Amino acid sequence: MTTAKPERKPFDIIGAPFNQLGFVPTDNNTVQPLREPDERCWLGLTEWIAVRNQRWGGDIRDMGDVLPDARVRQHLHDGKKEQALAAYCQLLHPQVLATYQQGRVPIILGGDHSITVGTLQATLDYFQPRNESVAVVWIDAHADCNDSPASNLHGKPLAMLMGEYCYNGWQVASDSLLKPESVYYVGVRDLMPNEAALLERHGITNYNMEYIDRHGFRQMLSTLVEQLEIHYDRFFVSFDYDSLDGAIYRACATPNVGGLTAREALTLVHTLAAHPKFVGMDLVEYLPEKDDNGVSKELMIKLIDAVWGFRM
Repeated sequence: MTTAKPERKPFDIIGAPFNQLGFVPTDNNTVQPLREPDERCWLGLTEWIAVRNQRWGGDIRDMGDVLPDARVRQHLHDGKKEQALAAYCQLLHPQVLATYQQGRVPIILGGDHSITVGTLQATLDYFQPRNESVAVVWIDAHADCNDSPASNLHGKPLAMLMGEYCYNGWQVASDSLLKPESVYYVGVRDLMPNEAALLERHGITNYNMEYIDRHGFRQMLSTLVEQLEIHYDRFFVSFDYDSLDGAIYRACATPNVGGLTAREALTLVHTLAAHPKFVGMDLVEYLPEKDDNGVSKELMIKLIDAVWGFRM
């Protein structure tokens, strides 16, 4: 495994507080509470950005939030969830693409995991026309490749991006499809039968919790980075809060016991983000209203800080 020297890369924070297609839909802005300190947590992202920029030579911008517009809300009102997601991603996609076009690294804060349809499509649309191969590191308790019409769309983004989900008018242009072999799972421990079949059918790499238990976290990370270095020009990371151990971290709609520790998660995102082939990341599914003591908020900010290259 190559040990990459951390760079002071230029980062854009993009809020994507779209939380209508998960297990616990909410109209609340789930990004804004991360920005501000409160009675449960002394730390706020806005102040921490200023600290990193002014004292540590960072180049970090908060680009504000991409909010659902009237068209998205109308589709939701009409029960047209796939159309609502497509409309929201049409708002999010150009914001992420603009960050790439300016030579910067996007960090997108969700929102439920359906927003990754927009973040990943922008990533693929920027790099693939340049003949640069792109991998996706999917850090999650779940595989999110449910190819059936049942259940919530936040459990389907990979199926939707791979062209494996074709219901209710959903389709992805052939030149924007994600290749299944480009997906690398980390931390999965809750699969649906049809998802297990899809993974087997495509031979998708799955460093699940059983693999981590058997081989060790450090060996898994070393193997993952080695595969990314050998086979791809770039990689994007999607981090679902529920990849964390749900016995401790429960500030999401679907906490799942037996996941990553805080130190493992920090090491994982810090190592991946420090690599020269890393191009961007989203962090999704955090629900402030379920964060009873503010510990999860503090960890989310530390995870973002680790992506910037800081790990204390």
